[in-house]
Amino acid sequence: MALARVSTKGQIVIPKAIRDELGLRPRTYVALREEDEVATVTVLGDDPIEAGYGALAHLGPGTPGLLEDKREERELEERKEAWLRETVFRGSSSTRSR
Repeated sequence: MALARVSTKGQIVIPKAIRDELGLRPRTYVALREEDEVATVTVLGDDPIEAGYGALAHLGPGTPGLLEDKREERELEERKEAWLRETVFRGSSSTRSR
């Protein structure tokens, strides 16, 4: 069993042997829970945002594919609008003029 003392700021230092055993490094998150006057420390790991950075890098850059999809979608919409202007709206404008 290791001992630690609470500082005037409410901080404690986890002894090195325990830090090494638990794999605690700077920026590692831990959860503290109190139950029946017993404090439990659970190791959560590194910052989840920082730890996840680059996790999808193996998929390659996504932006070019998204841009191509958007371009194709825009072209399809333009063709639909052109078809509507040529067929539907052209016929309806002649029936409106009386």
